[in-house]
Amino acid sequence: MEDRNKLALIVSYYLSKYDLKGIEKLGYKTYKQAFETISNILSVKATTIKNMRDDFDPLHPNKRVGWYQRELRPSRLTVVEKFGDLSEESLTSIVKDILYNNKNDSILRDELKKYKMILDDSERNSKNRKFTTRGITGIRAEKLFIENFESYLTNKFNFGDLIDKRYDGCGYDFEIDDNPKHFFEVKGLMQEKGSISFTDKEWSVAIEKRRYYHLILISNIQDKPKITIITDPSSKLNPKKEFQQLFQLIGKLKVINYSIIKN
Repeated sequence: MEDRNKLALIVSYYLSKYDLKGIEKLGYKTYKQAFETISNILSVKATTIKNMRDDFDPLHPNKRVGWYQRELRPSRLTVVEKFGDLSEESLTSIVKDILYNNKNDSILRDELKKYKMILDDSERNSKNRKFTTRGITGIRAEKLFIENFESYLTNKFNFGDLIDKRYDGCGYDFEIDDNPKHFFEVKGLMQEKGSISFTDKEWSVAIEKRRYYHLILISNIQDKPKITIITDPSSKLNPKKEFQQLFQLIGKLKVINYSIIKN
């Protein structure tokens, strides 16, 4: 991917996340004006910037649906992972650096290299990463869980700190040190009905941890999210096991009738 496109991805993520508020902060009045101006600054087609923004839209509560039908590509996922936890103020500052410190066609000047290098380093180390690309529904579900976990789990646990374990390859997404520890695997469905899958590692840990392992299933993510909590899923669910490419064992839980979802 060209350097300018890498920086355009960061800008496009910002436009998706903060929508019209972000446009205003950047000094634009409409998306059309934003796309055309950013296109001229970065020498990236306006339609490309729009499509990049649409890639990120399913992750954010705006009125656009975006490209919810497909997985996030690694380059997009990297932007989410590297810049998604920044404050609005910090991300706005970075985007303004990219757009307005870009004088005399110096896209690779020192102030901008640091942002591109973050993505470059991630690309070079991609083979050594301990995690794989998660679908957009999964990322959105995890975000909802992080933002609302106390209300989701009210009267169920004595809350300790929520510890993020998503990138540790340990078979679950989060844990709470509740003496004893509790472990949470978050799954998402874009609509009311569908199916979810467990990796072999996730299902093995669920069997090992039993009543301390909880499936957090968030459905209807794009409209009005609903949550179902299933404690000890290995004793309550009977997933169908299938071999897929690379002989990775996947346990798929079919929930087409969705009887486990609360109304």
